[in-house]
Amino acid sequence: MTALAHVLGEVGPGVHVWHSERPASAIRAEAEEIAWRCVVLDGSVVVDKTSFLNECDRAYNFPVYFGRNWDALADCLADLQWLPPPGCGSGGGILTVFEASDVFARADPDAYAVALEVFEQSAQAWAGVKVPFTVLLRPAA
Repeated sequence: MTALAHVLGEVGPGVHVWHSERPASAIRAEAEEIAWRCVVLDGSVVVDKTSFLNECDRAYNFPVYFGRNWDALADCLADLQWLPPPGCGSGGGILTVFEASDVFARADPDAYAVALEVFEQSAQAWAGVKVPFTVLLRPAA
């Protein structure tokens, strides 16, 4: 069992704080080895709702119809059919690594709370079809 598989097994679906020194590229590679689709959000550029939604659009490669609001984010996270395998339907799950998530938390606590709520709702929705959806928040400091 890989180290990431162990962590994912321990924390389960949902949103979790995760302190790790491993580079995002290594995490992404390991996720793909265990049939998980991995998306990395660059929290260093996220300071408010608009920049968060823009970063989600970039990282998840949302379709052109993404409306850049909370409802549109929830709708797109509930679908993700455009994400290439591994992941959906292959026994794996969907992993989001939110690097420097604390930058957003400090800059706009209200928007950050809504973002986490949308992630939690997405985890619940994916659980309904037995696909783990996990968000690992990696603080910068």
